[in-house]
Amino acid sequence: MRAPTYGMRGGLKDFDRGSRNVSHAYGKSTLLTYGVKAEGGIALESESERMVAHLFNLDPEVGSYSPQPFAIELTMGAIARNDEEKGDLRARAKRHGGKAAFYTPDFGATWVSGTKVAVEVKLDRFPGDEEYQRKLRLARKVLFSHGMEFLKLVTPSNWRHPLRTNLPLLHQASMRRDIWPEPEIAKRIHDLHAAGAKTMGEFLSGLALDARMAPLLLVSGHLEADVVEQPLCFATPTAPAFGDLSHLQMVRRLAQ
Repeated sequence: MRAPTYGMRGGLKDFDRGSRNVSHAYGKSTLLTYGVKAEGGIALESESERMVAHLFNLDPEVGSYSPQPFAIELTMGAIARNDEEKGDLRARAKRHGGKAAFYTPDFGATWVSGTKVAVEVKLDRFPGDEEYQRKLRLARKVLFSHGMEFLKLVTPSNWRHPLRTNLPLLHQASMRRDIWPEPEIAKRIHDLHAAGAKTMGEFLSGLALDARMAPLLLVSGHLEADVVEQPLCFATPTAPAFGDLSHLQMVRRLAQ
């Protein structure tokens, strides 16, 4: 029986695939998304990675990010940013009678403070074995020596988890600035809060808005809610945000 063959996947030329290119064969899926902070379209390898990309887009602490930005050589403590540099490190290791061992973070990001961070994405039901944990510990030490942070972000596998249901709505709302509420609505929100409004439903009713406006009010900084632990609905505990977006600081909350 002939083994299956796969064609080449087209249409990825304009998408950032990072230093460890996403497979270009049809035998492996690729997820595409768009990120303002990634300066365009990016190609990712898993739903968890796309979820984290959306977190980066929303989190006000994140200034920019890119997928698979570089490879870390774990035995020599070096960083390779392209195939040529990886080849040089392989040759150096071979000259010393060894073999290069590379680890590639899923993302590289820069906080608005300017600090750079490498990010590993993991699904909560697949924590990884001891060898995987050892690799991450080595990677953390190498990155620290280069002045970078390292974060492992654990994403929920349960499709009913509030973060999974809220994030797509918030991400879409973040890209529709053309329909964000006008700043003048802040006064009405303050008055509703003073009158006792404490839930998303009470604020929406008082503003004469329907449920579709809830994500827009959150990403524009008019209202705040715990979007990681609370499903977005009329009963969601809500308060005025007064322009503050700290309720969208989700990246560090998921870090381990």
